[in-house]
Amino acid sequence: MRVLGQGLTTIGRHGPALLVLSLLLGAAVTPLATAAYQVLPLSAFLLTLGSFLTAGLASPEKGLGWRRILLALAWIGLGVPLISAAIVFSLHLDPALQAGVILSVLAPPVGSAAAIAAILGLQPRLALIASIALTLAAPFSMPAFATVLGVNVSIDMVHLTWRLALIIGLAAMVAQMARYWRSRVQVVLPGQTAAAGVAVIGLVIVGLAMMSGVRTHWATDPDAFSLFIAAAVGVNLGAGLVGALLFSSWGAKDAFTVGLVSGNRNVTLAWAAAGTTLPAATEAYVAACVLPVLALPLAVKGVISARTRLVRTLDRHKPSTNPATVVMPPKP
Repeated sequence: MRVLGQGLTTIGRHGPALLVLSLLLGAAVTPLATAAYQVLPLSAFLLTLGSFLTAGLASPEKGLGWRRILLALAWIGLGVPLISAAIVFSLHLDPALQAGVILSVLAPPVGSAAAIAAILGLQPRLALIASIALTLAAPFSMPAFATVLGVNVSIDMVHLTWRLALIIGLAAMVAQMARYWRSRVQVVLPGQTAAAGVAVIGLVIVGLAMMSGVRTHWATDPDAFSLFIAAAVGVNLGAGLVGALLFSSWGAKDAFTVGLVSGNRNVTLAWAAAGTTLPAATEAYVAACVLPVLALPLAVKGVISARTRLVRTLDRHKPSTNPATVVMPPKP
């Protein structure tokens, strides 16, 4: 059992790199992508469970009150879709691509948001609350928004509602049991990084499975799909940066956590809700959205690490201001 705990810790520590590796393996090894697709429902439970476990083991987050939670939910659930729709409509894009962009931002944050936040050194509890609350609201909010915004895609959340409730409820129950019997499961979950490793396993399955569809779209029209990838990255980063700037007064960790859940959306849920009603171009864009969700954490982690090293280097070379070490000039 100790080996399992060490393995989960290693997976959690190297999570961003493993997510990128899953994309590469899924694109290169077709049988692996097919096998992962067969167990795709398991991934939803694992990444949700990992997020609950990670948030449960996280340190208390100061200032996380109802006011902040409601403001964050209002921005992520209302602000991002409305602003994105306004921008998209003004650009007069192809209707299928336009529907794909709007559909992607209508989806709730990824279920693994808390685990990703922990891996990046952000606020997992804030990420978990935003992800779970908006996922539970999705059966009502996504069809309503699609109707108001005139998205020509049928969104049927009825058949997904009970699955969402079952996954979230079961994951919350298992996480609470693990917290209650912490001393007994500590060998398997020695810390927050191991808990994040559970979510990473779920995300790796998603990465492997979704690359089958991505490879198909790429082979069909590589030029158009390249444009979709660029648009998906732009929407993800744009929503994230605007969210971080809007909430910058909360401090860097809270602001970047809001940015994380603003841009990283559960597009697989949107895909499942729309089913076979998606036009080919819309489906291709939604598939492209998976790539930044799984690939950007590695880039963000690299930027954070580089920034940390730069700050430490500057601190080491900063002149000392300790009065005891300051040499005063001689009096005339």
